[in-house]
Amino acid sequence: MMRKKILWLVSWYPNKNDRFDGDFIQRHARAAAINHDIHLVFVTDTDSEKSKDEEWNYATGLTEQIIYFKKRRGFIGRLSKQLVWRNLFQEAVTNYISKNGLPDCIHVHVPWKAGLIALWMKKKYRKDFIVTEHWGIYHDDPAGNFFVNSKLAQKLLKKIYKSSKAFVTVSRFLANAVRSVAGVNNAFIIPNVVDTTLFFPKEEKYSKFTFIHVSNMTKVKNVDSILEVFKNLIAKHPQVQLIMIGNRDENYVRLAEGLGVLNNSVFFRGEISYVDVAEEMRRSHSLVLFSDSETFSCVTAEALCCGLPVIASNVGALSELVNEKNGILVAADDKNALLNAMQEIMDKYSSFDNKLISEEASKKFRYPAVSQKFDELYREVC
Repeated sequence: MMRKKILWLVSWYPNKNDRFDGDFIQRHARAAAINHDIHLVFVTDTDSEKSKDEEWNYATGLTEQIIYFKKRRGFIGRLSKQLVWRNLFQEAVTNYISKNGLPDCIHVHVPWKAGLIALWMKKKYRKDFIVTEHWGIYHDDPAGNFFVNSKLAQKLLKKIYKSSKAFVTVSRFLANAVRSVAGVNNAFIIPNVVDTTLFFPKEEKYSKFTFIHVSNMTKVKNVDSILEVFKNLIAKHPQVQLIMIGNRDENYVRLAEGLGVLNNSVFFRGEISYVDVAEEMRRSHSLVLFSDSETFSCVTAEALCCGLPVIASNVGALSELVNEKNGILVAADDKNALLNAMQEIMDKYSSFDNKLISEEASKKFRYPAVSQKFDELYREVC
């Protein structure tokens, strides 16, 4: 069938400032590009002497245009940043259209703030757009709730949703959360992608029973609680280890050292490549999460594709991924429940069908499956 031209406007994307920023959006782009031609634009500031710089990356069906501009300091600099960001984004879109014509569809990923460019395009070119939300800001926690910010920002975000032709999220949980504050309905659910050429079962495991935790280790991930519970676990099971992957927060390193588990039972790998994360997962026995909220949880999908049973708190979208066949859900903040679940996973590990766990997860999250969902979306909406 004929490939459509889709212009992606993204608010987050891997770049030279942060190679992990929105990496799940990049995997979505690669999935969509299997059946359609995707031109992606991302604009961000950076520490540079150049007022503007561009990075172009090409793959089959996918063109990434990443535009950098010089970071500005101070109050006036922050104000001018928004103007420069908008002008560069609009310039990139205008140049794309002048060379390629209007796209068949415009697709915004993370509506704040790339959705503002889609609003401008709709007014100027009378072109509809799709919105995909990945951001978990639609909840009651004031520390992470977008709607405690300016009334203008709230109004503009709601206008973006209202003006969109279709709404997409990665989970039913996030769809319901957005619906409750923005009033959008009939969401398409397109899950995040797992590269199953990297995340697959491996018989060769660490000699010690190994739990693995992968996250950015922010407060919402409750890493301190995981470490404290693990300390209690090794009192009964000394031949067990915990591998921590992600931002190497020295506060957690010091906590592990104070608990007497650093570098003998608990090992911090830091931020490592996607390939190395996959290798660590394949060699581990179980993933453990204890988050306060998850809009999807890429690491859970990746662990399941590796055939690992998952222990996770029963929050957000995790109940859409974890069930009695592939892991254990525990009540949030219940450390005793987490400890019991870790003991149960060790005791009953042989009863989990690692191959079946992997097969069922791969059917949902591998590139061809997600690509098909993008194809259905574009053929219905565009």
